[in-house]
Amino acid sequence: MNKRMLSVVLAFTAGTASAEGQWTVGGAGVGATGIYVGEEDTASFAPVISYDTERFHIGLDGLSYQVFDYGLGQVDVALGYRGAPAFPDETPLFDGLKRDDAIELGLSTQLDFGNAYVGIGALTDISDAHGGTEADLNIGYIMNMDNLQVNAALGARYRDAALNQYLFGVSQAEANASRPAYAAKETTTAFANVTIAYPITEVITAVGQIGYEDLGENQDSPLVEKASSTSIGLGAIWTF
Repeated sequence: MNKRMLSVVLAFTAGTASAEGQWTVGGAGVGATGIYVGEEDTASFAPVISYDTERFHIGLDGLSYQVFDYGLGQVDVALGYRGAPAFPDETPLFDGLKRDDAIELGLSTQLDFGNAYVGIGALTDISDAHGGTEADLNIGYIMNMDNLQVNAALGARYRDAALNQYLFGVSQAEANASRPAYAAKETTTAFANVTIAYPITEVITAVGQIGYEDLGENQDSPLVEKASSTSIGLGAIWTF
């Protein structure tokens, strides 16, 4: 389960958490397109483990705390983990190209208007792995059809030049005969997600998601061969 899908799934389950707390465990199979040169489409399994109260969340995706409730929504602070880019190991283009995992501090809010919502969030590196910032704005709508819940969202994602350099750039020191230098720029790109949840029992829910993100000018990087990335996931979660 990729980071985006995991966040949406946990948001779905956290809405039912009580002050006493709620555990969520499960997992999902995820398929994703490879965006880097020589990277094949991937299939993997990712576990889901989290604990939620009305204000606090901790899980494999990180931890967050609700610091303020203003009626239409709430403000959360979060501490999260960003894994280093999965450069293809067997492609000579990436020889000697290394990135470190990052720890990021975030702030987010979601305004709810019945079944519609607007979400705003930002993350910035506090571990000096990339020194960059990412911010999202998304507009979504939740549809309930009998027992089936469909959450559809469209949004824009801003990444500054430092984060794009970490993901797609090649510094002068990293450049060689097959890998020219590339200075990444800041970008604002589009993304979309559709998440479906279906309760199998009172405590077990099947969850699926399809996600899409445009790479914008980052497709000009010598490390990249796709103009966009897509992912699909299917799994189940148990809440207790």
